[in-house]
Amino acid sequence: MIHIESLTKQYPTKTLFSEASAHLRPETRVGLVGRNGTGKTTLLRMMIGEDSPDDGVIRKRPWLRIGYLPQELDSPTDLTVLQAAHREQYPEHEAKRILSGLGFGETDWHRSLQTFSGGYRMRVTLGHLLLANPDVLLLDEPTNHLDKPTQAWFESFLLASNMTMLMISHDTKFLDRLTTHTWEIRHHQIQEYRGNYQTFQALRARIDAQQATAAQRQAKEVARVQKFVDRFRYKATKAKQVQSRIRQLEKIKLLETRRDPKRLRFRFPQPAKSGIRVLELHDVRKQYGENVVYDGLHFSVDCGQRVSLVGENGAGKSTLLKMLAGVLPFEAGTRREGHGVTLHYFAQHQADILNPEHSILESLTEAAPQAETNFLRSTAGVFLFSGPDQNKPIKALSGGERNRVALARMLVEPANTLLLDEPTNHLDPASVDVLTDALIDFQGTIVFISHDPVFLSRVSTRVVEIDEGRVKDYLADYEYYLWKRAQELEALKAQEEALAAPKKRKARAAPAPAEAPLPSKTPTRRDMTKTINRLEKQVARSEEEITALEDRIKARAEELSAPELYQDFPRWNELHQEHEGWKEELDALTNRWSALSTELADLKDQLARAG
Repeated sequence: MIHIESLTKQYPTKTLFSEASAHLRPETRVGLVGRNGTGKTTLLRMMIGEDSPDDGVIRKRPWLRIGYLPQELDSPTDLTVLQAAHREQYPEHEAKRILSGLGFGETDWHRSLQTFSGGYRMRVTLGHLLLANPDVLLLDEPTNHLDKPTQAWFESFLLASNMTMLMISHDTKFLDRLTTHTWEIRHHQIQEYRGNYQTFQALRARIDAQQATAAQRQAKEVARVQKFVDRFRYKATKAKQVQSRIRQLEKIKLLETRRDPKRLRFRFPQPAKSGIRVLELHDVRKQYGENVVYDGLHFSVDCGQRVSLVGENGAGKSTLLKMLAGVLPFEAGTRREGHGVTLHYFAQHQADILNPEHSILESLTEAAPQAETNFLRSTAGVFLFSGPDQNKPIKALSGGERNRVALARMLVEPANTLLLDEPTNHLDPASVDVLTDALIDFQGTIVFISHDPVFLSRVSTRVVEIDEGRVKDYLADYEYYLWKRAQELEALKAQEEALAAPKKRKARAAPAPAEAPLPSKTPTRRDMTKTINRLEKQVARSEEEITALEDRIKARAEELSAPELYQDFPRWNELHQEHEGWKEELDALTNRWSALSTELADLKDQLARAG
């Protein structure tokens, strides 16, 4: 469908592509990966004609329809949700079907886009793209602002679609579930692999190892031949052999082992300690037009806590973080900073806080006017901006590079309190790991928002769930929060079932008496045979239950992928949650079957030895 032939693209200080070639084939779902700043977004922009290569060509099938979701959105905020989705180009009922799947209820359809968070505005743009049903769908970080249920629906929609897709995402689990092929931008080339992200990683590691081994073997052989030439170069009796070896060396094409660029490495400077109470909001009311987000909010953060704000998109997480940072006014209530508190606020969209006309060095100087230029240059170098790259304007940087600039600004002027809104967005997996380690080592206070479950699990020491203007505290890590939420949902489900059928099956058969414990003496052959027969029945029963549950899970997966179900998101979500519960139940059954099978095998071995 799209052929990339000998593509070259470079800037005065950087080469992105050098005679790179690739072929996007029909009905494939390709993950585009590579380090931040290698040209992933630039490649998509060249494919849709918003940018042009310096050399080479991108050939497309005639009348090919391409849809593109960029990282940074420019939504028409003067429209309602429904108008922005169909834009008078597609039927309203189709727009409503897609919007329902993306988490919008009927009451949202006629609300202005201005009343929604950036994450929900991104969903509207995504809905417009899905309505268009293009031949090729180009997605640049599509999951950055999707909560878990909506992302599950979105993945199901894409899997059921026949569209050809090329997607950039630093959510490697998303790529594993979606992609059939992987393109990696590496050493200015596009390297194609068959398989998802996990398969690509294994293949690349194997190829790199093979190339390294071949290069080492060749280097040893070259050294051996060169040693012969050096030793006998001036011996007349060996002249013929020496000339033969020299010709042999001249014909050898040395295998090149190119190293990947150095990785990001940094740590936050340890700042002066603040007072015990860092930030406090008292009786706060915040609304956007008629939409009241918070009313009578009381919230506080203490020194040393790493607080994660969780909840669905639009619940008010970013609003709360901005109020804590002091960058968003509110209608009533008070905000108080504790003694010795210094703040850094990392916005979800870096365009909101970085001057696009400034260079990288100017942006760092803006954050720390008193700092020496050499210190600022060395800090930029830590974040992989070296030499002429430090003079690049912010507007020319990729999303991941802008995030690195924002992180660098935090280092040049240390603060003891970090407020971070989706700090891992646009960062490649290696950089996310480095940021995670730096935050864990940081001795100050952190309040952050993230949709990355691994990042949440590693960093959080306190979780605050936000739902319809209410905050609920979980004074423990993210793993505890997930466990506690599961317990609460199970209790709620049991309560609903009890209310629905209070007298159902009142009379139940008396429970079977507990089996008597085995005597402490060594069991006889008869005892072991009885136990083996019992275990075999239990194993067989477990296998039947597993088979039946697997059939139910498979049938439900097919039901969830039905396009007609997408227009009824509440129903889809209900079926999806039940589907997830069945998968957890399958894991428990499988573990039980494994334990029974192990016990049965051990007992049979014991019986055989006794006989």
